[in-house]
Amino acid sequence: MGKENYIRVPITMPDDMVSYLEENSLKSKVTGGHKLANTEIVRAAINAIRKLDIDYTAVKDEDDLRNRILEAKASYSTKK
Repeated sequence: MGKENYIRVPITMPDDMVSYLEENSLKSKVTGGHKLANTEIVRAAINAIRKLDIDYTAVKDEDDLRNRILEAKASYSTKK
């Protein structure tokens, strides 16, 4: 999919999450890779969780969803 098909989606996140993205995008560069854009990291994370069998049934909040993602990741890892 080319960028011409992208839709801008504004998201908000706390400072510590933005700092995490920035630190890790720079870590890639100083270790021989390229500086990753924050949007590249977010898109890669979404593409990774799309491969998981996450149960979204009756999710109550962000913490509940995070736990379900981690459970699905653990299950995915044991299938390999």
